[in-house]
Amino acid sequence: MKSIIRPVLWITTLIFLPLVRIAAQDAVPLHPGVYDTWHSIDKPGISATGKLVYFEQNPQYGDGKLIIHYPSTDAYDTLKRAGGAQVSPGEDFLACRIRPFLRETRKARLDGKKKDELPKDSLLVYALNGKRYIYPGLKSFGIPAKSGKTMFALIDKPEPKEDTAVNDTLSADTVAVKKKVSPKKKKDKTETYLLKIIYPADSLIFTHEQVTQAVISETGTSIIYATYKPDSIPVSEVMFFDTEKQSERQLFSAPGHIRNLAVDAQGGQVAFMHSSDTAKTKRYSLYYFQQSIVHVADTADTRLPAGFVPGEHGKVYFSEDGSKLYFGIAPAPLPEVKDTLTDDEKATVDIWHWRDPQLQPQQLKQLDEERKRTYLTVYHPRTGKLIHLADEMVRSVNTGFKGNGKFALGFNSEPYQVEASWRGNRYRDVYLINNETGSRELLLQRISGQVSLGNSGKYIAWYSETDSLWKTMTLKDKKITSHPAGKDIAFYDEEHDVPGLPGPAGSAGWLKDDRFFVVYDRFDLWGLDPEGKNSPVCLTAGEGRRLNKRFRNLNLDREVPHIENADGSFLLSSFDFETKDAGFRKLEGAGGGSPVSLLEGPYKYSTPVKAEISQNLLWARSSFSEFPDLWLSDMTFASSVKISDANPQQKNYLWGSVEIVSWTTTAGKPQKGLLYKPAGFDPGIKYPALVYFYEKYTDQLHQYYAPKPSRSIISPTYCTSNGYVVFIPDIDYEDGYPGLSAYESVVSGTLDLIARGFIDRDRIGIQGQSWGGYQVAWLITRTNLYKAAMAGAPVSNMTSAYGGIRWESGMVRQFQYEEGQSRIGASLWDRPDLYIENSPLFRADKIETPLLIMANDADGAVPWYQGIELFTALRRLQKPCWLLNYNGDEHNLAKRGNMKDLDIRMMQFFDHYLKGKPAPEWMTKGLPAIDKGRKTGYNID
Repeated sequence: MKSIIRPVLWITTLIFLPLVRIAAQDAVPLHPGVYDTWHSIDKPGISATGKLVYFEQNPQYGDGKLIIHYPSTDAYDTLKRAGGAQVSPGEDFLACRIRPFLRETRKARLDGKKKDELPKDSLLVYALNGKRYIYPGLKSFGIPAKSGKTMFALIDKPEPKEDTAVNDTLSADTVAVKKKVSPKKKKDKTETYLLKIIYPADSLIFTHEQVTQAVISETGTSIIYATYKPDSIPVSEVMFFDTEKQSERQLFSAPGHIRNLAVDAQGGQVAFMHSSDTAKTKRYSLYYFQQSIVHVADTADTRLPAGFVPGEHGKVYFSEDGSKLYFGIAPAPLPEVKDTLTDDEKATVDIWHWRDPQLQPQQLKQLDEERKRTYLTVYHPRTGKLIHLADEMVRSVNTGFKGNGKFALGFNSEPYQVEASWRGNRYRDVYLINNETGSRELLLQRISGQVSLGNSGKYIAWYSETDSLWKTMTLKDKKITSHPAGKDIAFYDEEHDVPGLPGPAGSAGWLKDDRFFVVYDRFDLWGLDPEGKNSPVCLTAGEGRRLNKRFRNLNLDREVPHIENADGSFLLSSFDFETKDAGFRKLEGAGGGSPVSLLEGPYKYSTPVKAEISQNLLWARSSFSEFPDLWLSDMTFASSVKISDANPQQKNYLWGSVEIVSWTTTAGKPQKGLLYKPAGFDPGIKYPALVYFYEKYTDQLHQYYAPKPSRSIISPTYCTSNGYVVFIPDIDYEDGYPGLSAYESVVSGTLDLIARGFIDRDRIGIQGQSWGGYQVAWLITRTNLYKAAMAGAPVSNMTSAYGGIRWESGMVRQFQYEEGQSRIGASLWDRPDLYIENSPLFRADKIETPLLIMANDADGAVPWYQGIELFTALRRLQKPCWLLNYNGDEHNLAKRGNMKDLDIRMMQFFDHYLKGKPAPEWMTKGLPAIDKGRKTGYNID
């Protein structure tokens, strides 16, 4: 057994990052009352030439707004309650949703309204010539991706009113409806809508009734829609609307239902599924149109496997070049069987079989997916060929970039599903599939991770875990090349610290001509010759390693399959491992050279969004004290302009500062952590402190933490504003000893902090969630250093947790211990001593620290009985302990009311033990079930 007591060696190295602080007399501490009005910036976008920028600015609770910015004039427009914006390719209009007032939705819920009775969104079409149109009852809308001056929207049809004109927003759409009296019959539940085809700049609108779905081509030349007329014999139609000629024609009409409309990018090819079945369970046929209608496949098609039909749940879509039509096939649905048994006469049972590839809970989690599963199939319109790409063995298929290529990759994970329960890795066999002939060839076996198909279809690339190397294959002759990184250079993740094999440091993708597949080491970019004729080339000339910086490629154009910019250059992100500064650099080409610095500093930067046909970039910059507002620049970043100010009220509140600290652990190793100091920090004052951790956090030095209710952890922002020091140490792990590893870093770091002189040794608390919650529970069985502890979703007993279920996925938890985060590195039977050694439950009698536990009954990651085991043990031992179970909530709280409650209770708990504040009633007396929902227990006795 290893000793858990080691000498503490202190080294006091600091990297200071001074922040502008607000004088205490000018600002006040943060409090929960500020949360609701603290804004976020969501869904930022930039138009094709950069003519306008748009983003949502939403409070945490309340009605948000859409802000439109015009960079050329520095003007702004604000659209209240708007969101989900899209701008037309020609930049002449914007469309978005207008959400109902929150107060109206809330009232409807309080009144017991059903979901379909709640207030609905409206469509706002905002033409940049100043005209605006609003359509209530929005279902969906579509704007072409590449060109065009029109759009469509599906909206709810107004309820008929007797002898009353139903007035749409535009007078041109006014219709009169009279109530009809008809014989009572079974209600047809098929939902239909009004289709609006809108030309915003021209104030032109076409309206069609009884529409079920619609799609628009990327070029905007055509809108395809389906109608449904529920007469005595319901009839569906497929209509083709030519947006240039403003004319339409019928492509198809027949009794039954239409599903899965699709149109190719150019707008000339159409596909859809049709069923004439009147029963609830329907079989569909696939149709294709170009010059005329072609019946592609149906229930009797002999080209389909026996018993298979076109699958109604499979996506129907064209390849980008229009040469292929993809769809899914599935086993023919079985007819409905009339239920002849009452509930108490039925047996309801899950049978677990030891040879099941997946456990019953996992099968049940995936049941709906399995019922809707389809197998990818391709139709070649020019030849009429129908080719099966996927089947029950090869279920997953990658057709390459936008489905244009000759080859596809197929994946089979079936042979490895059982061992995934304890290995975690999702191994797969890889097949090469010719989508013109359907021929299939086994390429690789037992591969984990991604396999990348080159743009030319000549090569594949993958990472091999067994020898930690990238490999490429030439598909013509199946020649495999291993690509060694070189002396002292590794392509694997050098920071990997769990028992399983390390994965790759990452990859960027293929160059345009497939000359290189680009991968990463810890610092730099490397080009691998897929033919294997040349050694790997460091594209960044080793500059990242020399500067201790991480360079990564930023893909600014998702519409191309290669990673270079249009001029052959690369935009890279940079990250300094020592200072944690970040920024952007430019690499001129793939010949190998030093990236040129464009913008770098003590901030965190988002990935830029680039205008499609200009050099304009939209990005965010943040730090601990700076909210991630939006900035606008060109590709040089020379003239960057801040264009948002989401939270000007921040200046009214006390804000702390952050710095990196260094010390030596009890194991004699150098370690780092983050030290958050209170606003107006005075080194002569003894502060209360809170310690939080989760593996490694120092890379988050410049992370902005918005004031908001807690999902599970303390907030450095709130705590430092309210007089706490917050310490977040990094942890280095040793396989088999996760608890001791945490002790060595966390306790030694805390003692080093005390030695600095500004921490009150008797007022230090500790808090963690999930993996951090487990370590909190373990630490307090070994030390009384901490005055109070809070553990969220802790594993307390590894021997019972080992065979438990992760209910969110249905997977057994064994893999977490043998090869994953829990880091035992062996099965329970091989090393029971390690499972007991690392389980807080078996030393619960040593705990002297008051403990607050959160264990939620709908936790999908950690079984909530783990928290119960620890609580009941401490209760039996008569140790001070409380357990919060937020009914029906998740591992990290999802319901805002619960978040607010946890935020209050957690800080009341720490304020009592660390600041000497009176304990609230829920801590002194509890909260009996009879008072649940009527009292909170926040009050002080």
